[in-house]
Amino acid sequence: MTDLKQQQADKTFFALCLWREARGESDEVKTAVAYVVMNRALHPAWWGYDIMSVLFRPMQFSSLTDPKDRQLINYPMSSDNSWIKCLEIAEDVYNGNAINPIGSANHYYDISIPAPKWAEESKFIVQLGRIRFYLL
Repeated sequence: MTDLKQQQADKTFFALCLWREARGESDEVKTAVAYVVMNRALHPAWWGYDIMSVLFRPMQFSSLTDPKDRQLINYPMSSDNSWIKCLEIAEDVYNGNAINPIGSANHYYDISIPAPKWAEESKFIVQLGRIRFYLL
């Protein structure tokens, strides 16, 4: 029973991350952001070893951990269509039922902010919407 409860928590926090990080983007971009989380969880390293540890690693998904990020205090309404879509995408990616548009990419940033130091062109995979994806 505990595993089922943890899976439910994983998917809910997973969806919250998608909603905060990419709610204004297409479903493909939301799915790509979800695969960054999943790629990290499936390949444990300094960033964590499962969904929860990856999502809440300090300063990795700023909308969940950075006190300066305005998204940190935003929560969806149950009737928000974007929230419902994020729940569906989180479920599909978690269960391996979504097409991965970014391959092994494990980092991204939104082009509305300055490029991070780690965003080297040699590690660039693809840009979808306003999000650039990288394999580090």
